[in-house]
Amino acid sequence: MKKSTLLFFALLTGMLANAQQTPQTLYTENFESKVAILGDGQMHTFKPSTKAGTWSGGIDLKTADDANINLRQGWGEQFNLKIESKGAAVTIPNINVAGFTNLNLSYEFVVEDAGDAVKPKIEASVDGGASWVTLPTVASGGGWSKEAKLVALPSGNYKTISLRINPNTVSANAIMFDNFIITGKKL
Repeated sequence: MKKSTLLFFALLTGMLANAQQTPQTLYTENFESKVAILGDGQMHTFKPSTKAGTWSGGIDLKTADDANINLRQGWGEQFNLKIESKGAAVTIPNINVAGFTNLNLSYEFVVEDAGDAVKPKIEASVDGGASWVTLPTVASGGGWSKEAKLVALPSGNYKTISLRINPNTVSANAIMFDNFIITGKKL
């Protein structure tokens, strides 16, 4: 009887420890790209082909419509990823999340001008970009206010996840992203 009680206690303790496990950071990207600091409100043209291997997250970014994508300095820090057109998008491909579950994405964003006109679109793919699911996102309440957001990533047991970012607007308003962080718990 004592052995079974000890075995049950050990099993229960292990399950509780796993359930209360602190999430670990699996990926971060701050869009700095090792470019020179200019001054508040200044922008660098976004040319990912010339910045291969220099992103802070260690994954080369892929883009569509480079003319509408910039690195904008502001908010007393270095750079934010600025995307200005519905056709423009930035993809962070194949982020390694193998062996983790309960994945979350936190990020910061700023909407230029009136926040109501812009509905940011962040999509996730767990099959290398063959299919995408739109994550629940909302625009900020007002313009030029930097806000932090947290969203759950698709559940399941997969090895990589890709993220695609788009301002999802036809207006002149742009959206800026910063500090993408993916966290998860070990399986």
